[in-house]
Amino acid sequence: MRIYNCLMDYAACAARGLPAVLLIGLVASSARGDWIPTNFGIGADAEVRESNPTQNRGSSTEIASRVKNDFISGNPNDGNDRNSAIYTKFDLSGIDIPTPLSTAFRMTYRNNNLNASRIQDTITPNPSVRTGLAVYGLTNDSLSNWNESTITYLNAPGITFDGDVGTKDFNSDLTFLGTVSFPEIGSQNWLPVGEQIIFTSANLDQFVANALAGGATTVTLVSTVIHGGDAPFSNWTNFNYLFNPKEQTTLNSDPSYDADINDPNNPLGSPHSGADNSNGLYSPSLLIVPEPTTAMLSLLAMLGVVGRRHARR
Repeated sequence: MRIYNCLMDYAACAARGLPAVLLIGLVASSARGDWIPTNFGIGADAEVRESNPTQNRGSSTEIASRVKNDFISGNPNDGNDRNSAIYTKFDLSGIDIPTPLSTAFRMTYRNNNLNASRIQDTITPNPSVRTGLAVYGLTNDSLSNWNESTITYLNAPGITFDGDVGTKDFNSDLTFLGTVSFPEIGSQNWLPVGEQIIFTSANLDQFVANALAGGATTVTLVSTVIHGGDAPFSNWTNFNYLFNPKEQTTLNSDPSYDADINDPNNPLGSPHSGADNSNGLYSPSLLIVPEPTTAMLSLLAMLGVVGRRHARR
C-alpha cells in the first residue's frame, strides 16, 4: 500500500486551511491526513466519451475532460460534438477515517497546450481562457462496482445517454458537489505537466461522510468541464484538458514550459517533468484529514506543553 502524506503536498493541505505547523502535528500524531490515490486497492480512473459511447478507455495513459455542442456554437450536425466525463473511484477500506473529517480531491495535468482555436467561451467571452471542473458524487452505492476495464459512456453509473452529444446526461444517481477553477495559464497558453488542480467543498466532506456512514468502502467522483448549467459558466466549448491517470507511470517530458516568460534566464521545463508516477503520487487522489478545528486544538495543546518545557530551561 502506498498512501501519500499531507506533508508531501503543502499546497493541497493549505487549500483546506491547514498551516504547515498543523501538518507536522497531523503527521506525527497518526496515519491520518493522507492522499489516497486511485492506485490503492480497487481504486480506478477512466474517461468515458459520449462521441464514442461504446468505447472503453480504462487503460489509457490520459484522462480528458472536453465538451463541444455544435447546436450552441451555431454549426450543427458536423459530427465534431464531444463530451467527456472522468470517473475516479477511491478505495477507503482499511483506512483510519477521522470523525469529523475534511476532504479534498486532486488531479494533475498531463499536458495542456491551449489556444483560442481550441477554447471558446460563447457567453462572455473570457480573454483569460479559463474555466474549470464541475465535480459530482455517485450517491447510489449499488452502482459503485464499476470497473475501469469495462466502463463506457453507455454503462457508466449516473449517465442516461440521450443521443445528443455535447449535452450533459447525468441522472439522479450523481449529485453536484461544486466547481473548481483551472489556474490562469497566461500568455504562453500552457500549464506545466504535473501541476495540480484541487477541489474542496463542504458538499464533498458531507458526501464522503455519508458514504462511510452508510457502510461504503469506496467513493466515486465524476468530473467534467463546467457546462450545461454549472456555475459559473455554462457554454464553454471545444475544451481539452488532459490529466494523469494511474496508468501514466512516468509523466510527460515538458521542456518547453516557461514559468516566467519575461525572464530569458529562468530554466525551462516543468519541475515535475518526467517524474515517477508508478506509486500514484500524481494519480487522481482523495485527501482525508481530521476536521481542522479539532486537530488544531490538539496541536495547540501539544505546543503549549512544549512551550512550558522550554520556559523552565
